[in-house]
Amino acid sequence: MALTSSTNGAGLLRDMARLALSAGLVQGVALLALPLLQRWCYGPDAFAEFSLYSQWAGLFGAIATLRMDLAVVQHHEDRMARAAWQNGLMALLAVSLTSAAFAWGLDSAGWVMGDVQGMWVWLPLGVGALGLGSLATATLSRGRQFSSIAALRATGGTLGEALRFASAGLGHSGLIAGRVAGQWWTAAGAVRRVRQSWAKDSSPSRSDRKAAWRHDIDYVRFTTPANLLAMAANALLLLFLFEKAPKDFVGQVGAALAYLTVAAGLVIRSVSDVFFRHLKDIAPGRLRAFYTRWSAGLLLASGLGISLLFAFPDEWGVALLGERWRRMWPAMRWLSLWMPFWISASALSGIFPYLRRQSWAFGLDVLHLALIAFWIWTWSDAPSDILASSNWTLLKEYAVLQGGFYALAVGVGIHLCGRGKPRD
Repeated sequence: MALTSSTNGAGLLRDMARLALSAGLVQGVALLALPLLQRWCYGPDAFAEFSLYSQWAGLFGAIATLRMDLAVVQHHEDRMARAAWQNGLMALLAVSLTSAAFAWGLDSAGWVMGDVQGMWVWLPLGVGALGLGSLATATLSRGRQFSSIAALRATGGTLGEALRFASAGLGHSGLIAGRVAGQWWTAAGAVRRVRQSWAKDSSPSRSDRKAAWRHDIDYVRFTTPANLLAMAANALLLLFLFEKAPKDFVGQVGAALAYLTVAAGLVIRSVSDVFFRHLKDIAPGRLRAFYTRWSAGLLLASGLGISLLFAFPDEWGVALLGERWRRMWPAMRWLSLWMPFWISASALSGIFPYLRRQSWAFGLDVLHLALIAFWIWTWSDAPSDILASSNWTLLKEYAVLQGGFYALAVGVGIHLCGRGKPRD
């Protein structure tokens, strides 16, 4: 038995390493591709439109399957897992069609966001790929096909970046088209493997789908809203800027955030799984010290990394990307100030479900959205030249607000570690 456990543990570590490596490869390829895309293929206007698409795709993607991808993993019976899969597909179809209608509505209502060419096509395609990929990879994860997941994510991410270069002839839409194509490659490959792995006798009936829906309803009532709130709070800035600020400025900010979030994502994905996996090995009395040590280490390491941005001369950036991207570098510096707190809070967010304090996480998400929405309202009457002012007041305030919130989230995590798990 000990030998079997050791072997299974080694296999799990190998599987985790494969997933981490594939995620790092995808993020790394994206990070390397960005300056080339900026230098040779797309200007700030194109990145403004891609940033807008990314925010809306993320928001609709947050509710696309009503988190039935999580439900699939939790079911023990193949038939019920497949029932949850089909429920997720029905939700995905409805949300994808809704996103198309929403994009068309923005155009009809005269919003600036409605002027993006082809958004009513790209948005449902992107949401569909995200949702289908989540359902399929969750099913593969349930079957422990981690090598397949790693290969699909690596090839899909790399292909997507390559197609963004190949699609430059489409104009601004090329950035979106390449990303969507890569996501569909991953999703289609995962679906093909899922269909091969399912037993023929596991096909669910209508009563199975209803039973699965009743069993999984908490994912709809609690997990999905929390996911949407978290996405919305971080999307509001770019949505507001696209509507109110010059498009060139939006593109500079969007590209700056792309660099920062890709780099931060490398750290968050690498740390979160390792941290969560080790929590069960920590004695309750040492949990607060363990969490505090990890959060302090992340704050220090990411703070040192971000300090390099302030040592990087603007002229080096201009020489690398061209004069049209001059304003991206100061924008990136101001936006980077809240990243250490975001990295720490996000990478260690597993502490909330581990302590069974999801209600605290939900409350924080509500507070976060309310703070950002109120702050944006205070800027709603500002003229576009003030929003894009070279003194960067808007981004400075945003950095303080975001940094303060994520510092609060880390503080709440430390507090909850001292309280321990609630009694059953």
